[in-house]
Amino acid sequence: MKTYVMVALLLLLSVSVTSAGEYTAAKNVWLHIPVSLPEKKIGGGDFYNLRVEPAMADTSLEYTLEADGLRVRSNVAGEYVFRLVINHITKSSCAGVNVRQYQHEDIVLHVAE
Repeated sequence: MKTYVMVALLLLLSVSVTSAGEYTAAKNVWLHIPVSLPEKKIGGGDFYNLRVEPAMADTSLEYTLEADGLRVRSNVAGEYVFRLVINHITKSSCAGVNVRQYQHEDIVLHVAE
């Protein structure tokens, strides 16, 4: 029982959401940020994708895109700002593709020691 309580406390301390668009994580701990993409139309030619736009080029911030959001971590404590952009992509012909921004959210990640 003590082991489960310790694990729960460690997880609570290592990853938490402070407010909408703001997250806190410990160094070197992957944080999952959920993102719901709209459903694509049946039949193809209409879908959505997720793009990450870091505010500054920083090699200490790592991220991977996943089907249900984004995983992010850093090995350096500090504050990281980036934008999550959902694009709506439509294919109108064999060679034509139209990309429009559907929505975006600015994210602040606080990485603690």
